[in-house]
Amino acid sequence: MFASLVKTNYKNALIVTSLFLLIVSFFDNLDEIRLLSSEFFLTFTMYFFMIVLALDALSNNKIIGVILFLSLSFLPPSIFSDYKGELFPVTYLIFITYFLYISGLLMFKNWKKNAGL
Repeated sequence: MFASLVKTNYKNALIVTSLFLLIVSFFDNLDEIRLLSSEFFLTFTMYFFMIVLALDALSNNKIIGVILFLSLSFLPPSIFSDYKGELFPVTYLIFITYFLYISGLLMFKNWKKNAGL
């Protein structure tokens, strides 16, 4: 299921992830971006998979997609500096809820097809 989402959205997700990390680095006021560090690889991978889900949500339901994209701004502490470390669970809960929602829809469709309803 998730592999098909990645296949359909990987090009756009790579572009959006790169732009989002550039925007975050602008807010963070770093002089350099260490592209070969393990921190950057982990951050890029995490944002990539979250943006794949957000792009899928945007194509299915515009409101949910916008909510997912806006919740990504809660992750970096440099954007909301007053709430350092307090808002990232909100983002993870929103994304987990959406992922469980689409998983539930796929299970229901599979059950409906196999049960003959």
